[in-house]
Amino acid sequence: MPFKASRNRPGNGNGGRIRLARRADFIAEKRLNEREVRTLDSLAGCLENEEIANELGVSGPVAAKIIRTVFLKLGVHRRTEAILLWKSLK
Repeated sequence: MPFKASRNRPGNGNGGRIRLARRADFIAEKRLNEREVRTLDSLAGCLENEEIANELGVSGPVAAKIIRTVFLKLGVHRRTEAILLWKSLK
């Protein structure tokens, strides 16, 4: 039977699916909505608040409020904490 490329990283078994399930469980547990997940992705991409606002199609103050809400839901106080937590789930 020919070798088929896996959608998961080589050598990790089904680790890709486990990580996705873990992230989905985390999103559900923390009750993150789609915009908050996009905000976390943007934070992890090292975007500034104004850039995040542009990505989300909202004003700067609204983006700042979304970021604060995400921090509250995650129980963190700094961007770095949020980013490290989010990246640990990838």
